Amino acid sequence: MRITNEELPIILYICSKFNDFMKKVIPFIGIILIIIGTLVLVCTHFCNLDSHNWLLLSGLLLIVAGCLLHIRLIKRQGKY
Repeated sequence: MRITNEELPIILYICSKFNDFMKKVIPFIGIILIIIGTLVLVCTHFCNLDSHNWLLLSGLLLIVAGCLLHIRLIKRQGKY
């Protein structure tokens, strides 16, 4: 697949907008992972999927990863 000269400015524009969006989201990625993990656990409880261990484990892993990432981002921003 070749990129033509007409498509290149469009691709560069989309990439720059995505880059701007990610710069705004990265400081909050830990909190976002914690919220997603909590929603997974809540959904498994209310949908009576408590016997599916992979769902419970994925929610737990998202919460733990979110906590670790949030702590790491806070430490990197500080003067430690």
